[in-house]
Amino acid sequence: MQEIGQSAGKSFAYLVGVYLGDGCVTNGGGGYPVFRLNTIDADFAKATKESLAALTARPVNINVHAVKKSLKPNHSLRCGDPDICRTLVTMTEKKTVLPQVILEASREERLAFVAGLMDSEGFVGATSNPTNRRYYMGYKSCDVWVPTFIRLLEQLGVRIGKVSQEQPLKPWYKIPTRFTIKMQSWIDAGCYFNIMRKQERVLMWAEAGAYERRSPRRLTSETNMPNPREG
Repeated sequence: MQEIGQSAGKSFAYLVGVYLGDGCVTNGGGGYPVFRLNTIDADFAKATKESLAALTARPVNINVHAVKKSLKPNHSLRCGDPDICRTLVTMTEKKTVLPQVILEASREERLAFVAGLMDSEGFVGATSNPTNRRYYMGYKSCDVWVPTFIRLLEQLGVRIGKVSQEQPLKPWYKIPTRFTIKMQSWIDAGCYFNIMRKQERVLMWAEAGAYERRSPRRLTSETNMPNPREG
């Protein structure tokens, strides 16, 4: 195997997307770093485990346990490969940049990266009224490299809708950036989710009539504003 990060590879590209999203590297004890992911989606944990397994012989463990704030159990993934952990931290400058190696990667690798990041922080949903249902897709994050991610999506052929900065929930929180995605362009570009509840909503949109496929003009109620972690 080539040195990690020299040539992204689909597995590593996906892992970088996960790390910049919901993944993290923490101290696992004894001074060794550990890659971790917590998710309510079993298929997200599985896809991340498969990516790690393609890159390391170290064990990748997933523990499942109940949580108070969700009807679904949490899947807690852990992998103690120090080389992978240090590469992720270094190449992203502790999650502050989108690595150049990803921007220069093959199309398939960039699509895998997009899948990892959108599995983490992308959302796909529908308005709650069943007789006037509209579908929508987008992304929300507080990271400073969001404009770079937008450029990457556009290079892949994904059309971006309105980009806006939202009021943080508390004054000392970072300002989140939110943008919408034109769903037909997402499909045409070959983008995908590994989280099936998100992917299935894309398929539902593709099978819907012309009226339902129109994006809603405004999404103001809490029921129509998806949590980017669970959307």
